[in-house]
Amino acid sequence: MRRQVRVNVGFTLTELVIVTAILVLLMGLIIVAAGKVVFMARTTSCLSNQRQIALAQATYAVDFNGAYASNQTKIWPDMDFDFQISNPCGTYRVLINNGNLAQTSYHGWVASYGPNMQAAADGEREKPAALKNGRLWGYLGDLDVYRSPLEPKSDRLRSYSLNGLVGSTVPEDYHYRASDWHAWFCAKGVSIRELNTTHAMRVPQPSRTICSIIEDDRRLGSVNYNAGGWLFDPRTPPGTPDINQIPAAAWQGWIDWPAFWNPEAITYSYMDGSVERYSLQRRALVNEIEGPSGWGHGYPEPAYDGFRRDWYHFRERLLPGVIPALPLRYTPGG
Repeated sequence: MRRQVRVNVGFTLTELVIVTAILVLLMGLIIVAAGKVVFMARTTSCLSNQRQIALAQATYAVDFNGAYASNQTKIWPDMDFDFQISNPCGTYRVLINNGNLAQTSYHGWVASYGPNMQAAADGEREKPAALKNGRLWGYLGDLDVYRSPLEPKSDRLRSYSLNGLVGSTVPEDYHYRASDWHAWFCAKGVSIRELNTTHAMRVPQPSRTICSIIEDDRRLGSVNYNAGGWLFDPRTPPGTPDINQIPAAAWQGWIDWPAFWNPEAITYSYMDGSVERYSLQRRALVNEIEGPSGWGHGYPEPAYDGFRRDWYHFRERLLPGVIPALPLRYTPGG
């Protein structure tokens, strides 16, 4: 008579370690994949918001005889509504908002002034009324459209700004830009009046011209919202070989910059309603502008490896057909 012997078979320590390692690897892959799915979903939603903003601007123009809502968001204390510029290209009288100083009549796409704002310890903030009293609210009608899901948690209501060179009599409807830049544009054969983009017919290449973009324009102790249009200096940077050898006096570089919440997802829309996502080419730019010792607004970025990839990318989309083209690659000082 045979006696049956029960043998208990289990995992060895080596096998357990291997199985655990595989499970950890799979969990890591799942987490990474889930993170990418969430990121792509948020990016898609952000692009959808900006498509709606661009279409709202286009529809507004249809309803108002081709006139765009202004990219400006507020009335600055030193804003000049009626001034004149004279240079060899001619004399141009600039009349912003028909010379009317009343804030309530200003045609900004949002209305970030007066009772529409609230004071805060870290800077002035927009109330919902700032968006609802803007000219594009009737075409958007949803506060969520104004805020990007890519923006880190904050109390801001609005993540987007409009291109400071579209929808204005002079850049950003602010006389300082016209005063600073008119000599360079004139020397390049462009009259300052050609920067008047109040109407759709004055934007020659809408499919290549930025309409809206993500921006984080917070300035500690001043404002905590995107003030004004989104703009940077499109003139010739120092050291750039120029067809007419015309350098820009006091080049201001990145007056504003796109929000760097995720360098892989700098999102913006075009005037024709199309949208795009851009990946920052020089990641060091983030720290140079926003780091602990960063420059902040007006960063005069030097050339790296012969060119400024990111500045050039956005410059070519600021107002093509009006702003003179520059060479992409060059040798600094050459």
